[in-house]
Amino acid sequence: MNEHLLKTDAYPGRSETAATCVPTLLCTNALFLQHAAVCLASLLANNPELFFEIAIVSRPTENLNEEKLRRSLTQFPNHSLRFIKFAVPAELLLPLNPLAHYTIDTYTRIWLKEFFPENIERVLYLDADLVVVGSIRPLWATDLDGALLAAVDIPGSERGVARLGMRLEDGYFNAGVMIIDLAQWRTKRAEDIVITYIRDNPDRVLYDQDALNACFHSCTKRLDYKWNVIRPFYRDRPELPLQRVEIEAIRRDARIIHFNGGVKPWSYFCDHPRRAEYQRYLLMTDWRDYVPPDRTALNILRKGISATLPSSLKDLLKTGLRQLMFSRSRARSRG
Repeated sequence: MNEHLLKTDAYPGRSETAATCVPTLLCTNALFLQHAAVCLASLLANNPELFFEIAIVSRPTENLNEEKLRRSLTQFPNHSLRFIKFAVPAELLLPLNPLAHYTIDTYTRIWLKEFFPENIERVLYLDADLVVVGSIRPLWATDLDGALLAAVDIPGSERGVARLGMRLEDGYFNAGVMIIDLAQWRTKRAEDIVITYIRDNPDRVLYDQDALNACFHSCTKRLDYKWNVIRPFYRDRPELPLQRVEIEAIRRDARIIHFNGGVKPWSYFCDHPRRAEYQRYLLMTDWRDYVPPDRTALNILRKGISATLPSSLKDLLKTGLRQLMFSRSRARSRG
């Protein structure tokens, strides 16, 4: 392990078979630890037949409440838990959109080979802002057919493809759920490929997902949408290049719900139709008494007024706000 890996707990003994044992990686910070707890509680509760060897990676400057997370998961016997401190090399200038809802922690997954022993050949990566609502055994059993990783495409993501100079048929995947062939990642020196691309293309990369797509779109196996159902699928009028009947089927079959985007289920104003899933698993953790900081008397009044507005007007206001945020983001990335 390199000099930037400052601390790691001892790796637990492996008594489970390779078929049932799932090495799992989350990269988070102190503010997102609650949401990581919800993610993990949902994962463990819905997959009692699998054993998860979980690695939680954070920066050395982050003070995670490790004991609180351990207490939250103690009811689930199907896991082990390690905490790892990792410092991204200081000489690297990593692009980060100042208006984005993600942090520098998202880049940490690029160094995933540092967080698992040499005998680990496959890893499940999960973002912290998602909930698992069904068995992931079929996902874990996915035949990668020689691919470096498996992920779910974002349907109609022309902006990401165009920004990276890719072809439309290359697609653009969301990196919030990935199955990664760690053995091949090591052999290909994939970490170096991504870092080199970021260094050479700072004007194209907004965050590491861009670099992962640019570098590995041709060696990524595309997964069914149900394994990473992102926010656009749940909008009242989905702006997706899919038939309504297909969107409805994906909603019904969802196994992992990803609360990507700026409005999260831990916000009082969240209008995601599956936000109750977050609350359900939150109640299983030691963060069960959480109250959204934006749940103020004024906001309760605002939400009540909003409930009386016609859906068409609310959709218009939301669309305008998204366009404004995107315009500001592009202006700042250029300047």
